Amino acid sequence: MERALQRFEGQVQLVLYPLALNPAANPASEVAAQAAWCAGAQEKFWDFHRMLYRRQELWSRFAAPLERLSDFANDLRLDTAALKSCIESGRMQTLVTADRAYSQKLQVNSTPTLFINEHRVVGSQSESELVRLISQELDRVQRPGQ
Repeated sequence: MERALQRFEGQVQLVLYPLALNPAANPASEVAAQAAWCAGAQEKFWDFHRMLYRRQELWSRFAAPLERLSDFANDLRLDTAALKSCIESGRMQTLVTADRAYSQKLQVNSTPTLFINEHRVVGSQSESELVRLISQELDRVQRPGQ
């Protein structure tokens, strides 16, 4: 996705919500979403977010993944004590809860789900498909009289 977005630098904006879709069934997702927000407090949201996806199989099956996520934070040279404290305090829980409520309003029930304006895209897409969809939407909104 990053390479596709780079092709449209200055023309499009990415807004991402770290989403824990069903924390009752997968409590690790809730902790991971909080960890992403907490990493953001240390200016490392995107690095942590990418690491969560790359290493998903290493944390997603644990009911209490905090130690694994702390290892990831250490790999990114984050202050792991601050990250743990942030997660354990629940400081970011309101953001995670708000993101979940917003996703429910939009009827998002799987990740990844992208919106290119009003166009919903569910599931992983190739770079070429994302470029095609973004180009198509840019053409639509830039037409005279639209």
